[in-house]
Amino acid sequence: MTLKELVRAAICGEMEDISACEVDAAAFGRVPAGEKAAALYDSLVEEKKSRLLELGRILKEGTGFRKRSIEVSRSLEASLRARAVRAEKASLIYTDLMRALNKPEFKEAMKALALRERAIGAEIKALREGLKK
Repeated sequence: MTLKELVRAAICGEMEDISACEVDAAAFGRVPAGEKAAALYDSLVEEKKSRLLELGRILKEGTGFRKRSIEVSRSLEASLRARAVRAEKASLIYTDLMRALNKPEFKEAMKALALRERAIGAEIKALREGLKK
């Protein structure tokens, strides 16, 4: 991917995550097993909203948030699985951005985002394992 494509993929992915997390947190927060997932989703929404502003500053790209129309996942398990896949994709995009950018401080920021996405993926996998028990 070109730098511009990576930037757009990162921004659009974050916007999609915000919308999906809001919808799924509202849907599964009332389910007994979904309380932890809903709490994680709510914290991710806040984190990703602030991340969009940071990405806009670093990448000098418009990040005005536009709420996406996203359907609720079929189940809590499906929701967690989708978020884990998205975290893995985001980690790869941020790693590629780290390689494509020239400024050391921007490279460090992208590296930190890639590591955070991996940590989010690990948190989600732990929640999924807890559901299976």
